[in-house]
Amino acid sequence: MFKFFVLIALIATTSVFGSSDGNKEREYRKFIGERELPVPFKTKVTEALKTGHTIHVIGTISEKPKRIDFNFHKGASDDADMPLHLSIRFDEGLFHSKIVYNIYENGNWSETEQRIANPFKANSEFDLRVRITDGEFKMYANRKEIGVFKQRTSIDGIDHISIKGDLKSLNLFKYGGILFETPYTALANLTPGKRLDISAMPRGKRIDIDLLRKNGDTALQVSIRYGESAIVRNSKTGEVWGQEDRSGKFPLNKNELFDVTIINESWSFQLFFNGKRFGTFAHRGDINDVKNLEITGDVDILTVTINDVISS
Repeated sequence: MFKFFVLIALIATTSVFGSSDGNKEREYRKFIGERELPVPFKTKVTEALKTGHTIHVIGTISEKPKRIDFNFHKGASDDADMPLHLSIRFDEGLFHSKIVYNIYENGNWSETEQRIANPFKANSEFDLRVRITDGEFKMYANRKEIGVFKQRTSIDGIDHISIKGDLKSLNLFKYGGILFETPYTALANLTPGKRLDISAMPRGKRIDIDLLRKNGDTALQVSIRYGESAIVRNSKTGEVWGQEDRSGKFPLNKNELFDVTIINESWSFQLFFNGKRFGTFAHRGDINDVKNLEITGDVDILTVTINDVISS
């Protein structure tokens, strides 16, 4: 039995972009909200952090890094409580190549520090995602799950997030999401000029993403098949499936987060994986009749959003 949701843009960013027009060959932004951000960076979050949210930052690490700090704050002051402090160390003595988790509360650091291996490398991409689950912070580095930290104090009241240290650029800050149940079904009016973005972690061999018409027909199915190393695209009218499209090299790795973007254009759906164009799927029906979304399979969904397309 599917639970039915109204799909809205649940990602908050540091700015709001409008739609833009152009032809179907244009390049699109890899993520909604991409822009150059200052380092150090600190922002007030417009919606209080809560269970289900994923905080996502992307940048580039300096050539000779020593440390990057990522913090949740309860307040704007320098001595505000920090329910999450991540110190990403590169060459600092005892904690060389470690990520250190701690909290700062009532003017004092906790005596208990937890450490996990630091997979980040100098002069390379910095893709950090922190997912808030029930009583835990789940950590992802460059798409790989690297560890889970228990929450040691309440997350209620977190209203600022900061990043500082040895980054030569910071290009994305966004947050959002819920604790998704699968199968997942939602209203999703993906009209021409809109983009659907899904971030998820595979847990099995197959994940199906279906865009459905008002009558239940399938305008597009993107079937991610890890067991076959294939991305299969198809449509269905009534009970009859059309011709499958299996072209393209499989772009994903098992046990890694993936980001899929589907853009409804005038002649086709454009499909991207992890920000790279994968292919197109020519429309086989009314381009305005894309009303619902279904996601099935063994998968942990982090975020699902629909936004206006933005050219790069």
